Amino acid sequence: MSTKEKRNYANELMKYDGCPSCAYANHEFSLPCGIAYENERFIISQDWELPIKGFFIINPKRCVEKLNELTREERTEMFDLLDKTIVILRENNICDRFDVIFEEKENRHFHIWIMPRYEWMKELVGDIIANIDQVFNYAKSNFRNEDTYKEIKRITEVVKRNFEN
Repeated sequence: MSTKEKRNYANELMKYDGCPSCAYANHEFSLPCGIAYENERFIISQDWELPIKGFFIINPKRCVEKLNELTREERTEMFDLLDKTIVILRENNICDRFDVIFEEKENRHFHIWIMPRYEWMKELVGDIIANIDQVFNYAKSNFRNEDTYKEIKRITEVVKRNFEN
């Protein structure tokens, strides 16, 4: 198996073998902001590549490609985690609106993105979902800075504290 490399939102190089989601779930690499929540089946953290404040990913630890490969219990738990994360983000004034994106790519680990909707996104592209690649590229080009990293870490800590309560 060959080692792969990917840059995270802080522009640090992450190295892993195989599936990046499995490698992260197995703690083969970490993120500067840390993990917001983890149990035996799921891990929640800031999205690895995108420096967008409050952009979280819910990742099953078990390697599945499709939503329907999860058990009914896993799907229920995943939706409960999704709901709780969004409630925490809203109650802590991180963002009021979100796009929830289920990503089922071939030969890739299934996950859910919780993407906050910010005014800069709408101003940049109008229809955020139709132009999501432009939003992501803009974030990578303009938000890889110390202030954004500090805010991502702060938001992650807010979510983590709320999950602990």
